[in-house]
Parts: sequence; structure tokens; C-alpha cells
Amino acid sequence: MILVLVMDDLQWADDTALDVVHTFLSDQMSSCCIFFIGTYRNNEVDMDHALFDFMEKLDISGVPTTKVSLAGLSLKDLNNMISDALCLYPRVCMSLSKVVFQKTKGNPFFALEFIESLQSRGLLYYDCVQKRWLWNVETIMAEDITNNVLHLLSSKMNGLSDDVQTLLKAMACFGTSVDEFVIGYLSEVPDFAGVGEGLTKALDEGYVERDRHGNVKFVHDKVREASYDLILEEEKTKVSQ
Repeated sequence: MILVLVMDDLQWADDTALDVVHTFLSDQMSSCCIFFIGTYRNNEVDMDHALFDFMEKLDISGVPTTKVSLAGLSLKDLNNMISDALCLYPRVCMSLSKVVFQKTKGNPFFALEFIESLQSRGLLYYDCVQKRWLWNVETIMAEDITNNVLHLLSSKMNGLSDDVQTLLKAMACFGTSVDEFVIGYLSEVPDFAGVGEGLTKALDEGYVERDRHGNVKFVHDKVREASYDLILEEEKTKVSQ
């Protein structure tokens, strides 16, 4: 029998959690084969992070490991993606793609959020006369546009309706996902009466999605972080209860 164990965001794991995983993987007496997949963001860990001790212990224990680095899109690939989205030739989009690449380092999710922020601010717009999307690189570069996707998301979420914000803030307190039954229960509480309507809108807006297990989950953990940041300090105790 082969057991597949997948753990995401190991940059947040502590010594205890990693020691438990090491115990499972290094147990030579077990009759079960374990295939472990762990992911982490290398830009969010220092060299003294417990994760590196964990990997060293695996080597010492003779556990075979393979490291795979997943980089962002290259400028060429990002340009092809933008070209397809805007229905323009790649050479025409290159000036815009270079700005997006500079701001997002090719991260697909960050790139989409950044492009949406350009469109919402009128810096990327469709011209009905020329029948194509237009932009001005100099204007974009002159604007105070952050390359912090968390700030971009938070700014955009501040413009959402109260129902959607309430739903996102409540979900953020549960983690990356929550059973839809819980949302239904919350909708019966006066302070959270709008979360049912908020869920419908949040699904339409693409902030959350349903999985095959009947849960509602954030489409990205950065969306969850931005949602939690919406909660005022004085509200956190109330929302988290």
C-alpha cells in the first residue's frame, strides 16, 4: 500500500510538525510506503528555518529526496498569456508585459491581479474606435501602483459590498477553507445574516470556489491573507468567536 501525503506552505510549519513528518518518513519498520510531497516558498524562509533541518535529517536517515524548483513564468510565456488575453500580437503586448513582469516576477496569480488593477484604474482600457486594448507604459510607470499583491487585493476588497466582505472575513478566521454548512449556520446569526448572499457574489467574483468535498475555499492563500487583513483589530475577537 502506498500512502500519498501532501503538505502545502511548509514555510509556516514548526519544529514539532516537521519532526512528526520525519518520524513517518524514516520509519523503516512500517509496512506502508509513503510518498511525501511538501511545498514551500523559498522567498519566505531564512536559512535558519526548521525546514532545512528537516531536509537534512531526511538525508541523514537515508530517505531519498528530490527537489524541484517551480519558478514564475518567463517574460516570453507571460507575454504570450497577455497576448492571448488581449487578442493582440505578442510583439504589440511586449511593452505591457515587461511592466507586468517587473512588478510580479512572472507569478501567474500576481500577474492576473496586477493586470486587473490596471484595468480597474483605467490604465488598461478597450478603445471602441480602434477596437483593441490600449495602455501607456509611461503613465503606468508614473502611477503609484504597488507590486505587493496583498496590498492590491486588500485595496480591491475594500470596494466590495458589506455582504461579501463579511463572508470573506468570517471565512478567513477558519483557514483556507470552510464547510458550506458552517456558512449556512452563520447566515442564521444576525451579525452574519448576509454571508449567504455574500458567498454567491464571492463565487462570481472569483475570490472563493467550491471543491469536490462540499467545502468553500479561497482560490489562493494570498486572498485569505487579504481577507483577514480586512478585519479591524477591534473586530477580530468578535469575528473569530
